[in-house]
Amino acid sequence: MGFFGNIDFQNLTYTERVIYNYLKNNTDKIPYMHVREIATQAHAGSSSVMRLIHKMGYNSFNEFKTYLKKNEINAYNETNFYQFSLKDYPDNLSDILEDMARQIVESDHLIFTGIGASGLICDYASRRFAGIGINSFSFSDVTYPIASKLRNTVDTFVIALSISGETNEIIEVLTQLRTNKDITIASITGRSKSTIADLSDIVLPYIVEERRVDLHFDLSSQLPAVFLIEQLSELVYRKMKE
Repeated sequence: MGFFGNIDFQNLTYTERVIYNYLKNNTDKIPYMHVREIATQAHAGSSSVMRLIHKMGYNSFNEFKTYLKKNEINAYNETNFYQFSLKDYPDNLSDILEDMARQIVESDHLIFTGIGASGLICDYASRRFAGIGINSFSFSDVTYPIASKLRNTVDTFVIALSISGETNEIIEVLTQLRTNKDITIASITGRSKSTIADLSDIVLPYIVEERRVDLHFDLSSQLPAVFLIEQLSELVYRKMKE
């Protein structure tokens, strides 16, 4: 980390070099330490610590710690491809979640459908909602005649998960379900303008970078979908306790 500026290591005293090495090897701890603690760990005096900090061009210890914290955040951001931000969700997010939560509580069945990584998130979502007392299950076997199974049911709420919004298998499933007026379809998708969104009564969109390796392997983050599912489950849980 370049917080030492243009300081000449050769012009430092032996004690200052010891402190220098301690600071260099503990940049993650320094922002949460006091000068006296650093002095103790480096086997030096507090005045020696401050003298070195001044030599590095900082007016105070707090200024030095602030610099280290900013660099820690920047380093984290550079190594994490997905940055969470509410700007990645619609402005009326609360209204959409509230509407979905109300309909889920009023429905008899809650079905999550998706394939691949989205299918795994469906399994997680289904277990989460089942845990709070919702009749919920996950459906990822698109060859199963789900439309026939639901033909004589009422008040079924289906949530489809698809980052692209163009998953062919899910499109086929939703197309069949659309003919049943007792089924409400919602989608959690990375594209608000997509075929799956068009087939949905409610669309809960988000923004995420689609990342693929060798065309077929999907590295896109599922964190936005997980965030929305957990927010939704919390709302449902609160409504059930009212």
